[in-house]
Amino acid sequence: MRWPRRGDWVPLLPERTRMLVIMAVPAEALFRSYDYLTPDVDETSSSLTVVERMMPIEAWGAVCGIVAVVTLWGLILRWPRTAIAGFRLGGATYTLLAAGQWIAVFHNPWLDGIRGAAIVTLFALAYWGLAKGYTDQIRSR
Repeated sequence: MRWPRRGDWVPLLPERTRMLVIMAVPAEALFRSYDYLTPDVDETSSSLTVVERMMPIEAWGAVCGIVAVVTLWGLILRWPRTAIAGFRLGGATYTLLAAGQWIAVFHNPWLDGIRGAAIVTLFALAYWGLAKGYTDQIRSR
């Protein structure tokens, strides 16, 4: 069996949609910050992961808010080092949050709840990928 020949297309984001797609990553941190910082209607601390219980939930909210503000500030003002700092902080934060969710998932039969752990992991990878890509970009100037 032969595999289809690979084309020469390089999938770059068009300029019109680039910022929309890139800003979706820190926007999630902004929503997570809001969720962590606002009071719950009912008690949800029992559903927090072991990592989330390491600090008060408000502290996680502040960290996620800082990630969002620093990253968005760097992107909007076109300050690459500020944006990269935000992406790196986001990568570290989301890696920790993902680890907590994976620990919780591994205790469930059939890895029930894998969607939450996978989503947070994908955001962690997006943060690290954007940090690496933009670091390489400014080094090549």
